[in-house]
Amino acid sequence: MNKLKNHSGVTLIEILIGIVISIIIMGAMYASYTAINNSYSQVTDKAKASQTGRNIMGMMMRDIRQAGFRVFEDNILNDDEPINVTPGRGGPDATIVSDCDHIRIVYGDASLDGNGDEEYTRYRVTYFCRASELLNPNGVVENTNAIYKQKEELENGGWVSNTNNSYPEQLITDYVDDLIFIVKDVNGEAIDPPPQNDAGNANRLRVDDIRAVEIALTTRSRKNFYKNTTTNDGEDRTVFDIDSDDETIIGDLFLRETVVLSVNTRNIGLE
Repeated sequence: MNKLKNHSGVTLIEILIGIVISIIIMGAMYASYTAINNSYSQVTDKAKASQTGRNIMGMMMRDIRQAGFRVFEDNILNDDEPINVTPGRGGPDATIVSDCDHIRIVYGDASLDGNGDEEYTRYRVTYFCRASELLNPNGVVENTNAIYKQKEELENGGWVSNTNNSYPEQLITDYVDDLIFIVKDVNGEAIDPPPQNDAGNANRLRVDDIRAVEIALTTRSRKNFYKNTTTNDGEDRTVFDIDSDDETIIGDLFLRETVVLSVNTRNIGLE
């Protein structure tokens, strides 16, 4: 009769202890992954908001620097001021109200026709905001604005946007909280009211008075950024209005980035 041999192994208690330890390790790994992923998402959202603001500012800066440009031999008659700003106007239609400002920039250009002769024309670029049409995951329209751009060409005394070098309003970006333009004069003072193409405006200023345009743009993150509506000290999160000292309590969890830029109107006031 063979003698029973001892076989090494693990008991049920040892197996349970191993399972518990494995669960703890997996839980720690998941917590670390979640923390790193949330941190990465926050950094990405902040970078996107900042990048969006810088890209739009660069686009506006190039157009504003074009304002008033005219080729030397260009003799086109046009009464539109090179820059005019309308606070709180939401598009080409003056009846639309917006949280943002509306700016129009007029400049000249030249091209060669089929005979090699120069042709002169005028362009008018418009930036404005409208309420965003985006829907959030719940199917509700996002409470934010969208920036649009339109480029028109002067033809037969009227502005059109259906030529090869022009286009109707195009969406630039959503998630915009505020957009403000402040026109500065030769002394660096804000022109108030700003120059507008309004024959009845007694404060309409000469072209030579404009020297710079300050742009202030506030964008916000697409998703929630903060965990709480209050700061670490328990204070309400607030934001200052760009064009005043008023302070507004922010009741949501979005991140907001404000970019301010001063653009010299290098083609205005040269004559």
